[in-house]
Amino acid sequence: MTRQWFGTDGIRGRAAEGPLTAPFLVRLGRAVAEQALEEHEGPDPVQVLLGRDTRESGPAIVTSLGEGLALGGLEVVDLGVLPTPGLPMAMRERGAARGVVVSASHNPWRDNGLKVFGAGGHKLTDAQEQALEARVAALGGEGESEVPAELELGRVAPAPQVVDGSLGYVGAMAERFAHVDLGGLKIAVDCAHGAASATAPFVLKELGADLTVLCCHPNGRNINDECGSTHLGLISKTTAESPHHLGLAFDGDADRVLMVDSRGRTCTGDHMLGFLGSWFHEQGSLIGDAVVATVMSNLGLERMLSERGIRLIRTAVGDRYVHARMREEGYGLGGEASGHLLFGAENDFTGDGLYTALRVLEGLVTTEKTLEDVVDAVPSIPQVLLNVPLEARPPIERLPLLTARVSEAESAYGSDIRIVLRYSGTENLARVMVEGLDAELVKSLSEELAQLWEEQVALYGPQGFSA
Repeated sequence: MTRQWFGTDGIRGRAAEGPLTAPFLVRLGRAVAEQALEEHEGPDPVQVLLGRDTRESGPAIVTSLGEGLALGGLEVVDLGVLPTPGLPMAMRERGAARGVVVSASHNPWRDNGLKVFGAGGHKLTDAQEQALEARVAALGGEGESEVPAELELGRVAPAPQVVDGSLGYVGAMAERFAHVDLGGLKIAVDCAHGAASATAPFVLKELGADLTVLCCHPNGRNINDECGSTHLGLISKTTAESPHHLGLAFDGDADRVLMVDSRGRTCTGDHMLGFLGSWFHEQGSLIGDAVVATVMSNLGLERMLSERGIRLIRTAVGDRYVHARMREEGYGLGGEASGHLLFGAENDFTGDGLYTALRVLEGLVTTEKTLEDVVDAVPSIPQVLLNVPLEARPPIERLPLLTARVSEAESAYGSDIRIVLRYSGTENLARVMVEGLDAELVKSLSEELAQLWEEQVALYGPQGFSA
């Protein structure tokens, strides 16, 4: 079954446009409530927690969604601005049956989205999301004209409880890493004018770090605006020129982090996985002697881990697939090159940018290494990632010239090249990734495949290819 509204990381789109309109959000809330009540086996009341990032549209979306959740019979608690990973943490503390974060992560401020969490603070499975979509459709789908009967009758849903969720999150993180002394470390922190603004600087200062805080004044429209983990220019310049020991850059909802060393070089999720995987392995705490990553992680990481007797297990793109593989097989470390890392049972498989940063900092303090050492340890195999705007998204297997060229290249170059073609789960883009030992070949082949993909889609119509 094809999912209509859920992508690789929840629902995402332009705020106040389909599907992020008030009628749809009320229906979604009711559908989430129905699903939660059917699964819930404990005593009443059944609680749902809501959190959001700093986007201007967040409060209105929370209001409409909360209306539907309350009408569906759930007790709604609004935690306010909170990093995405703070919500599952609060769910476990409160025994909540469901949680929803209102965020579009690294997208521009005009976009927004929803990430739904099930019992225990875990993201819904594909099957649960499909079942949820079916419930929404049964309640009326996405149409603007239909209003739930309860609202037509003037029923007013119970007002949500309002709690400052950031206070509990800050306290829990400071306590978890109380043994890590960051005194003497000068760290630049870019909060992306997002959810990290309410949490990260407070925890890092509590642990003794000397901070330079950037982009920590959200106004609803400046989230991710030329800052954060998708725009590293500011943090790199600040870290290298001041100077600092290292820099941290969060995305809008703070579930991931990228780092820069004192020279301004980027420390990606691959570098962090290489460092943490090796450190855990040396301590004998790397479960299964394996690290889980996606097909987008660089071949250099795979080779570095292999030299240390560690397997790299690859999944499809998306932290949900890394999460699923780790939970199914019990692995303790995984993540994506984008800086979204997961730590297995030790952190309930939750991707958390601040937790990731603190684990890396803990490792640096313990091993007396620098972030320069971390970056240098993972060789970078030439890799090109191109984004191709497209008007349509036909299945890749129905683009014969494109798939034939991929097969031809893979046959010709074997293990010296790696190609990944996919559609973005959050934007109207095709993504071409080519990786290999020959940098010129990687560049030319990626550009060729991007152009071929664009040309093939232009020929593709509702009934297949035009004459």
